This record gives sequence, structure tokens and C-alpha cells, in this order.
Amino acid sequence: MMKEFYKMFTKMKDNPNQKYALATIINVNGSSYRKEGAKMMIGLDGSSCGMISGGCLEEDLYYRAIDVIQSSLPKTVTYDLMSEDDLGWGQGAGCNGIIDVYIEPFYWYYQSSSFDESIYSLLAEEVQKERQIISIKNIDSAECYFHTWEGNLIGYPSNLNVFSEELHEELEKFIQKDVSFESVCLISGDQTIIFEKYEPKEHLYIFGAGPDAEPLVEFAAKLDFSVKVIDPRENRCNVQNFHAADSLIVEFPSGFFLNHDIDSEGYVIIMTHNFERDQDILQRLMDQPLKYLGILGPRRRTRRLLSQQDIPENIHSPIGLDIDAEGAEEISFSILAEMIKVRNSRVNQTVQL
Repeated sequence: MMKEFYKMFTKMKDNPNQKYALATIINVNGSSYRKEGAKMMIGLDGSSCGMISGGCLEEDLYYRAIDVIQSSLPKTVTYDLMSEDDLGWGQGAGCNGIIDVYIEPFYWYYQSSSFDESIYSLLAEEVQKERQIISIKNIDSAECYFHTWEGNLIGYPSNLNVFSEELHEELEKFIQKDVSFESVCLISGDQTIIFEKYEPKEHLYIFGAGPDAEPLVEFAAKLDFSVKVIDPRENRCNVQNFHAADSLIVEFPSGFFLNHDIDSEGYVIIMTHNFERDQDILQRLMDQPLKYLGILGPRRRTRRLLSQQDIPENIHSPIGLDIDAEGAEEISFSILAEMIKVRNSRVNQTVQL
């Protein structure tokens, strides 16, 4: 979910003269279509990116967003989705939740800093380096800061302390938690602070550039994976077949491992359709702390690759969720569904202090 910010940030960066508003769900009481941290970007030109509901709130949200853009003043809007009649926001959908949405101006030159340069251009440099960023937003004062994982405030001198002691303590607690979004009410000043972790795209390594990998690469890129395809065949591992890949590496697996490292939080799919290559890759990776390791083919083939050893729990075999998939596209969906399940296993939490 936090990948939404980078997608929207990139769109804003590519259109620096366009003005947008960024809407974020900051609190849910009951149930809702999406969780805290879900985002939608709305442009003054009528364009949009993302959704915060199943469609029942977006029309009203558009008018609220235009008002925020024109006034340059953020606001918080509350939607009651509990009503079962057509007069309610749920339009009879019965979502049974009340959600608070924070809407803020979101355009290239909106955020100022102690430098003449836009704070967003400095943020773009950190994004390019694939660094994790933490945003700290005070929705009462409309202040927003971007904090690197290393502890520096983007756009401010490293020795400058702009946080209160209580806010600094809450930030340190948030950094240590395995959550991506948290809303905190500070005792001093009765202020609401929104913490968010903006993490780089996960790296997906696909060994094998057969035709069945083509839809997998295309769909994975749309789901915000940074895809690398590794295959020794130039006539297969090329931009014509894999235009959505971030990197195409024309090497045998043995050469790849000599020249490259696998991200410890990465996702790996083995689908070379070559027994010896699959076996080599699997032996090299089976003991690494990967986020996901899957291999195409039936479970008995994986046992053969492991010399009849039991298949470790960290290896997904057969790969993908069991949806009786047939054909390259359906198999791609089943694989990505399993990967999304792994990616979303960390549940966001909202804490009121």
C-alpha cells in the first residue's frame, strides 16, 4: 500500500506544473473498503490515481480536493459509511465504517524548506537511491517533514532539531515497529501526528525469459515490483519481450551470481525450464533469507532438484495459489496472488496514545 505514494510522487514529479491534492485515510472506525494509509491523488485537471473506496466517496472527494488545491489549505473530512439507506455515503453498500480522510496540497513547488530548491526535488534524490523514507505530518498545523532511515531530515541541516522531545520519542518508537502507518495523538499540544514509511519497490528476480514469463513481468511491474529478468539468451532476454522490466541481465545463472547480489528482502522466481540451471539456482538460494522463493513445476520435480530431500517451508512449490490456473496469464495471476499475500502479511496498525 505504501508503494502508492511513490507511484503518485512520480506522476507529480513528471508533471511539475500540474497541481494535485493527496487524500489519505488516517482513521477507520468499523470496516471500510480500504485501510489506514490508503491514498488517492486528484489533479486540478480532473485526473486521478488510486482509490480510497469502492467508488462511493470519490465524487465528493474530488470537489473537496479541488477546494484544497485552490486554497492551498489541507483539511480532514469524515465519511459515515454505516447508513444502509441511499442518503448515506455508502449508497446502501453497508460498509459499516466511519473513515477520516486527510486531504493536502500535493504539487512540486508546494513544500518549501530552508533551501531554494523544492523539498520534493530533494526527496526525489533519496527515492532514486532506493532509500526508505519516513514522513511526519502534523495534521493540525499542516507541517510535513521527510526523515531518512539514517536519521536526517530532508531539506534541513543535519544538526537542526525541529521536533519536540515527545515527537522525537514517538518517531523512534515508530521506526522500531513493524508497521507502515500510524496515527499518534501527542499529549503536549493535543496534536495528531501521522507517521508513514515509504519503502522502495521490492526487487523481483525472474530466472528464465521464456514466453510464459512475459505476462508475469508485465503484471508484476504494474503491481510495483522492480523486475529483473536473468537469462543467457539474447533473443529472449530483450526489451521487445520484456518492456516492463527494470533490468535485463543476459547471463547464465552461474555468471549472474558471480557479478550480482540478491536483495535479502527480494522475491525470486525460478522458471528456466532447464533442470541443471534450476538446480544450481535453488541450491544457491534455498538457505538465503529471501522474502519469497518459488519454483515453477510440480512438487515432485522440486524434490528431484533437491536430490529427494524434503522441500523446506520457505520454498513455494508448486508455485502460486491453487486456483486451477491454466495458461501463462492465469499462472502469472496465481503466482502474483501468492506474492501479494506474502507482501501484505504485515498488517498496518493505527494507535491512539
